[in-house]
Amino acid sequence: MTVLACGERQTAEPEPFDTSQYSYFPLKIGKFVEYQVDSVVYDFGAGGNIIQDSSQTFSKEIVADTLRDNLGELQYIIERYERSDLSHPWAFKNAITASRTATQAVRTQDNWRFLKLVFPMNRRSEWDGNIWIDDNREIEIAGERMRPFTNWAYEVDSIDVQAFVGQFTFDSTLLVTEADDVNVIERRLSRVRYAKHIGVVWREQWILDSQYCNHIPPPADCETRPWAQKAEKGYILRQTIISFN
Repeated sequence: MTVLACGERQTAEPEPFDTSQYSYFPLKIGKFVEYQVDSVVYDFGAGGNIIQDSSQTFSKEIVADTLRDNLGELQYIIERYERSDLSHPWAFKNAITASRTATQAVRTQDNWRFLKLVFPMNRRSEWDGNIWIDDNREIEIAGERMRPFTNWAYEVDSIDVQAFVGQFTFDSTLLVTEADDVNVIERRLSRVRYAKHIGVVWREQWILDSQYCNHIPPPADCETRPWAQKAEKGYILRQTIISFN
């Protein structure tokens, strides 16, 4: 950047990159995080009634190993475990991979590859986190076909701010909105909070579809009725950290 000072042109040096941002996506063998996961799944029941199935589970992610992919890039293997109650033993669910370079952090889960973070970041950072995903790809949720990835757009909401999450206080957190889109038939919301040296500490997703407003005539509360009440298929999920090392 060029500026004028005392009638002379001077070149201002760009601010140095804060490499501590990498610690929002830590990858170290042996690190783990445990979460409480609360969800509501919407589905059609008998007679066309909408069923809301609420549940609570617990999940654990532990960085277990590394490998090199076919391009020679280092990938970290993260093992995921679940249990229905704190008194039950952990049951292995699946394994995912994650990687981090000087410019990006990537997570691959269930064959979906996400560009979770980019570096460096600031309050105005935006990127296409679903760059490797077809927006119109349909998947099955509770027996219903849906397009969960329509109109996603990643952006930083806040960075390096203190936050209270569950029973913890974190001095430096990063809040990313991955999707926040709504129309009369679809609601797509996905927000994630990261803490330095831990990773994801909170996540909320609303992947909902509804034909409520397509009735003839449209209901008077079509636009004002909360999505949690008019959704007909999809899910609401909230994931909160409860333990880490």
